[in-house]
Amino acid sequence: MYYAMNNASISEPISIRVSRVSLALALVAAALLIGCGPVQSTQRISNAEVAMERARVNDAMEHSPYEYYRAKHYLYKAKQEWGYSNFEASRDYAVEARRAAEAALDNTREAPWQGHPVLGRNAHPDDIKALSEDELDPFDDGLDDGLDN
Repeated sequence: MYYAMNNASISEPISIRVSRVSLALALVAAALLIGCGPVQSTQRISNAEVAMERARVNDAMEHSPYEYYRAKHYLYKAKQEWGYSNFEASRDYAVEARRAAEAALDNTREAPWQGHPVLGRNAHPDDIKALSEDELDPFDDGLDDGLDN
């Protein structure tokens, strides 16, 4: 019986045995990498950072502050949990950060008007400060009828 088992393995070419072993090792390595906590949480943190940058570039902190700061704090917490090697919590916080950043970006894109209501979209804050109160009042018709406050 011992001879029959050895004889069967001898008749199989070495290259097939090596390829089966390497395939099995590759599958085990792939399964470990796919399910690896640090890899998943790092990827989710990176995705959240990209979403945060998109929201920041589109001025989401002005047009959708709740979602923007929610995303910012979730991202901070995700990085903190990652630092403590709590990768599952880190991944969950990073996913929430990405969702909040995307919501902030959506709200910013749906904003009815971006910019100053009188001076327009490209008004610089120094230009606004230099104008007097009367020049900034869009409802002032120039008549002294006692209706202006």
